[in-house]
Amino acid sequence: MFVAWKFIYGFFLEPNRTLDNPLTMKVGSDVAWVLTKMTSNNNFQAAARISDKWFEGKRYFTPVTRIEYKGQKLMHIADGCNGLELFVLYIGFIFAIPASLKRKLAFAIGGIVIIYVVNVLRCVGLAFVAINWQDQFDFAHHYLFKVIVYTIVFLLWVKFADKTFKEPVPQAAI
Repeated sequence: MFVAWKFIYGFFLEPNRTLDNPLTMKVGSDVAWVLTKMTSNNNFQAAARISDKWFEGKRYFTPVTRIEYKGQKLMHIADGCNGLELFVLYIGFIFAIPASLKRKLAFAIGGIVIIYVVNVLRCVGLAFVAINWQDQFDFAHHYLFKVIVYTIVFLLWVKFADKTFKEPVPQAAI
């Protein structure tokens, strides 16, 4: 399943940003909305932009959703941070474990919703770190919030697997 996903994504979906563009924009707009609601401040916006970065002496241009505060860049949300890979990883695990299709679909849909909300809250947390403790942003982005997100995904898997493996196994007809 993983190899099939990587093939389809790499050759068909990623080059045109078929899934990434709308998902990254949705995450960005939801982050700006949550920040606005939490702070009662209408100065947060999400905007499609092109990130310009230098890496190992080469210049790269990457489409991102930029979270702006008072018209200034606060942070970028890149396609790799939109949660898509987490959705696929989570669903892959769910469908690899034997269980009823109804149970798999319920956990897949519910899990994706939970992972999406957690990812938006992760980005909101990163925005607060960027505003208040800019020097801690890289640590929070690369370590702190990743541990939190992966822990929640792991707990979702545990909840699914726990009940699944406690169900009685049907006896095969002889």
